[in-house]
Amino acid sequence: MDIVTPAGATSVGLRPSFRRIAAQAAALWSAVFALVHLYWLLGGRAGLPGGLSVLDNTPLLVIDIIAIPLCAVAAALALALIRPWGERLPARGLLWAARGTAVLLIVHAAPSVPDWLALAAGHRSVAELDAMARFATVLYEPFFLAGGLLFGCAVFGRRLLPERGGRR
Repeated sequence: MDIVTPAGATSVGLRPSFRRIAAQAAALWSAVFALVHLYWLLGGRAGLPGGLSVLDNTPLLVIDIIAIPLCAVAAALALALIRPWGERLPARGLLWAARGTAVLLIVHAAPSVPDWLALAAGHRSVAELDAMARFATVLYEPFFLAGGLLFGCAVFGRRLLPERGGRR
């Protein structure tokens, strides 16, 4: 089974098997992200800047409470692209949701690109960054970028308009 498309639409771009693997990886990415947020919500501190606890930080607590169901929806969205039950969903909406997810995740990570370039060029070192900046630059934002790229690859090259009939 290939990624869901509107009736009569053709696919261009990446091979279906690559898109299938990307969709599965996007679902796994979403599940891992949900588990990380659940871990932090239950009091875990690994991966967080030193001394930071989600339970002691109201904004982070709210983000974690919201992020867990959003990650579950993102995992279901990624799987809907390749599973038979996804064919029962409106293909146009499914593809727009997946593309929107990709864009949102990539845009979220975009502000860290200058920091990554400065680190790669040797103009800055990781040691110069404070704990929160190090966490965001080295761990959190690259994870967002990876998710955005996976969702993007899962839907790359899919057309929304049918080839015949020209209807939307």
